Amino acid sequence: MSQIEKLKAEAEELKSRQQTLGNPVKHCEALEQVAKKYGYSSWRACRAMLGDESNQPEGATEPPMKEYRSTEWNFAMDYPAHWNIFPPVHSNSPYEVIRFASREEGDFHLVIVFRAPRDPKQTAAEVMGEIQRRLEEQGYANFESGEASPGGKNLTTLDFDKPHDGRMWSCRYYLVEAGTLGYRLGFGSSSPEKIVSVRDRMVQSFEILSAQS
Repeated sequence: MSQIEKLKAEAEELKSRQQTLGNPVKHCEALEQVAKKYGYSSWRACRAMLGDESNQPEGATEPPMKEYRSTEWNFAMDYPAHWNIFPPVHSNSPYEVIRFASREEGDFHLVIVFRAPRDPKQTAAEVMGEIQRRLEEQGYANFESGEASPGGKNLTTLDFDKPHDGRMWSCRYYLVEAGTLGYRLGFGSSSPEKIVSVRDRMVQSFEILSAQS
């Protein structure tokens, strides 16, 4: 059973249990509750990330990972060993520090790490709100803010997308706060459901280094 099928089954159990308790809920409401339980902002976002997981070949294995460590930018993160590293594109954002990318099976996957100054008094939601306004000016839409807990980390997320070259370019940002600094992990893909596991492993491995590391 795929992960998305397991979540659907859990939603059915929740619906049945609430019905027995005299608190009937609609199927769509049960799906939303289950999605949020596992850190997704909505069932729509959950499906976007896990929708085609059932199509993964039986016996498929996770790709080997390599560590990227930067003493200049004070962070470390694992990435798929067969992906390539590229320099930042500052015309996209002055806060880019590195890119990881792959073209495989007709798909394009991209991860950008941003590092920007942060006002400690500003909430994560306010930061994401500012980011959303800038992205809207670039033509992105269908924004959904939420929270996720990869590896036990409680991070604010922002999902959004934009048509590109006849396909939908789907993105998710994770915000990692570090005092007066804010790191943003930006994932973009033409087939986001294919890199769910990779995305989670990369976010889980992300580590802010001390000045001595």
